[in-house]
Amino acid sequence: MKPGRTALTGALGLAPLAALAHGAIPGATPFYVGLLHPLLAPAHVLMLLALGLYLGRVDEPRKAVAIWALAAGLAIGGLLTVPLADPDTDRGLLPLALTCAVLVAADRTGPAALVATLCALSGLLVGLGSGDPGFAPWQRFLTIGGSVVGALLITGQLAFWGELLGRQPRLAHGTAIGQRILGGWLVAISLLMLVLGWLGPLTRSTG
Repeated sequence: MKPGRTALTGALGLAPLAALAHGAIPGATPFYVGLLHPLLAPAHVLMLLALGLYLGRVDEPRKAVAIWALAAGLAIGGLLTVPLADPDTDRGLLPLALTCAVLVAADRTGPAALVATLCALSGLLVGLGSGDPGFAPWQRFLTIGGSVVGALLITGQLAFWGELLGRQPRLAHGTAIGQRILGGWLVAISLLMLVLGWLGPLTRSTG
């Protein structure tokens, strides 16, 4: 299969999951709905994958600040869902995912201010898109808490393993190549999803 077709297939495969981005998951408590939310919302999971790969290339001092910026953004975004309900954040998340993916593919990280800003904005938009207005207020906060944990787990694990493998002398070169290849695929998928977003709504809320 040609690379372009593979990327298109991946993007289109993510599209049906948009309908599951919000709303109750049968048998799941609000916290677990939030915990799984980053995996069910296409723009969210794409953003977090790109950000995790990106942070895996960042040195430890800047990474520590970045994780705190991400956590703060997630918390603030979650709180803002109370007055703002459920805005469409995908149009902001996809350009951010594209930016992170381009930096990974180009083997660049940028200054500390850029790293922290990308993390803060990503966290803000992920948190803002994680509060289901169909839930009661206390249930919504549980859902937001689950989303915060899920988002930090995804990005934290990718960043941790990327850094760990990159420190191994025998694996460093292969890890760097693998990260850049994955970054390239995420660039393609982000661009395709942006095009799909221009053609119609990116998400459809069931709440």
